[in-house]
Amino acid sequence: MKPNHMLSVLVLLLVTLGTTARADEAPRLEVALSDGRLSVDAAEVPLQSVLDRIGELSGARVRFGDGDASNAREPITIAFAGLPLEDGLRRLLKGKDFVLAYARSRLEEARVYSTAPAASAGAAVHAPAAPDADVARLRGQALTNPDPQARLRALEGLAANADQRAALDAVVDVLEREANPGLLERALDIVRGESSVPLGPIVKLAIGNPAPAVRTKALGCLGEQVSRDPRARQTLEAAAAGDPAPGVRTAARTLLQQLATK
Repeated sequence: MKPNHMLSVLVLLLVTLGTTARADEAPRLEVALSDGRLSVDAAEVPLQSVLDRIGELSGARVRFGDGDASNAREPITIAFAGLPLEDGLRRLLKGKDFVLAYARSRLEEARVYSTAPAASAGAAVHAPAAPDADVARLRGQALTNPDPQARLRALEGLAANADQRAALDAVVDVLEREANPGLLERALDIVRGESSVPLGPIVKLAIGNPAPAVRTKALGCLGEQVSRDPRARQTLEAAAAGDPAPGVRTAARTLLQQLATK
């Protein structure tokens, strides 16, 4: 083969490979909202595009403060499935100062600031200054405060904390020690879809908690973890066959059917 011809072939090959690489890196955005649960699969798309799509589906607007346009345009890559809407927004806005504003018990708006805003009526501020100390404080409140509402507020604080690894560890402690069914359900919502969370406490709740609603919620969490731990499917199968509550058995069977179609 002549040198010039060989050079032409090499250039053509490099161009082809470059085109393929760019195609593989093409931006991707898939957002779904079902029964209040948010799923996002985004690759190299502006944060604002993700938030705009969520706003279209949920009716909850997300606004960036003056001077924060660069934050809104920053490309992100993130994926999660089946999180409550508020938790999904917290995941997307992790590390930023923001306020969730509610109207008639419904999330109406999220406002993102470059500096920590002052608290206002009807809004919940999430702007931890010292994550480690904040997690320790919230963990103590979530585990020991005698007031269930105070423990719930601590759980919400953990869900919004920027130090998610430490915060999730604290929520796992709540799963192991809490007795209040409503708080257990909220804690399960927070850890749902988190692949780093140990399954042992969730399996125990799915098998032995006296509240059917808690067992059902725990089974839902396990349904998203069958690919990483055989105990997840085994627990679903055991609940489908022998849980004393008909509703829990039905929920387990439905989850198994959904898994069979994937």
